[in-house]
Amino acid sequence: MPSRYRRSFLGTLGVTLTGIAGCVGDTSVETDANAPAGTKSPTQTTSENAVPTDPSESFSLPDSSVKPVGDIRVAVADTVARKAVSYESVMGSGGVLASDGKQFVVAAVQSESDSSVDTEAVPPYDAFELVADGRTYPAVEIEQRTTGAYTTSLAERGNIRYGGSHAPNHEVGWVAFEPPSPLEVSNAAIRCRNGGETAEWRLTDEQVGKLARPAPTFEPRSFETTVRTASVEVSLVAENVSEVDGRFLAAVYWPTTGIADDDEATIVTRSVASGDHMEWSKSFGTMYSGGEDGTVAVRVEGTLTGETTVNLDARDEGT
Repeated sequence: MPSRYRRSFLGTLGVTLTGIAGCVGDTSVETDANAPAGTKSPTQTTSENAVPTDPSESFSLPDSSVKPVGDIRVAVADTVARKAVSYESVMGSGGVLASDGKQFVVAAVQSESDSSVDTEAVPPYDAFELVADGRTYPAVEIEQRTTGAYTTSLAERGNIRYGGSHAPNHEVGWVAFEPPSPLEVSNAAIRCRNGGETAEWRLTDEQVGKLARPAPTFEPRSFETTVRTASVEVSLVAENVSEVDGRFLAAVYWPTTGIADDDEATIVTRSVASGDHMEWSKSFGTMYSGGEDGTVAVRVEGTLTGETTVNLDARDEGT
């Protein structure tokens, strides 16, 4: 499904809504138009800046990102460092991943072996690691934390997990790391190992700076629903209670119990200054929603997590 009555949840409905670390930078469906490297292993050789003299035209990532790693060539590009990330999925609407005390580094990846450029496991997914001032962070698995059959794009990078079971026939994959947040280091890089050799793709100074930046913290001010004849308006207000500016990023899920798919997710992102707040609202149709008791649960996940129950029978009361 595409990613795209006044009753407050606060206290009276007993709804839990929790704020966690916000996201420094991300993009999504609901945007605010006016809103304000590594060390060398002693037993391996490292190629940091080497670019093949005859880069394959079949690589869709930039030629400058293609490096030899043993007997294959690998491209790593479009790296981002974010406190939270959005994702898309098959048989689902996607969502947002955010963990208190953690952040994400995500990059697009391609590899070439035997003249074939793809996202299959040569080298394998766990051959990649994030290296920061000598400390290493392995590539992480996220499937148990996402909705849908399987994840496609992550942080708008790639269109499948690199080296996964669904990787064949996909052109560009992604690899993800989840270091602690904040992480103050002088340099960082994504490293790939293969056949006793390594290559590294250094993060820019700006990306390293984002790793060190504290994440904003958001707290709820209201989460309300208004039931109408054939729709429900959902509204959310959240405040940045931290001392740093940042980005609010969360998925609001509207239940679609009447069809065989995951709930409809709307990705909400806003740039919010310290001490300021964000406001969001959207109307959802009720044709495919509602359980046997006439109620539905609306939830939010990301920089805030929580759930509230809506009584759709209120439509019959002329609300």
